[in-house]
Amino acid sequence: MPERPMPPVMLAIPPAPCLADFITDRADDRLRDLLAFAMAVEAARPMEPEALRRKAEAELQAHAFRTLHNQAEAIRMEAARDQIARLPRGPGLLKLVLANLLAIALVLGAAYAIWLRPDLLPAGVF
Repeated sequence: MPERPMPPVMLAIPPAPCLADFITDRADDRLRDLLAFAMAVEAARPMEPEALRRKAEAELQAHAFRTLHNQAEAIRMEAARDQIARLPRGPGLLKLVLANLLAIALVLGAAYAIWLRPDLLPAGVF
């Protein structure tokens, strides 16, 4: 049985948004307006330009807050690293070992002196 040709499918393509509908007169709002236009193109359906402007403004504010937060964190980390770099270095292992040996020698010397001359201690200590 011969196949019948399929009728062509007609898809309704929504009208593309016009950039002029989104651009306002203020130069300060150009980035917001372009983002609103991009959001309208991405949505692929007609949307109210003012609603998209508000959404674009909220997205830009959220992005600015995240960027500011991340930069503040980086500045804090850099300041902490600088402060740690300014601190003097602690004693090394050799100095710590020598200090402990000196402390042991002093205690042993005091114990030896007391063993040799117990009369130097006040009465009743030992």
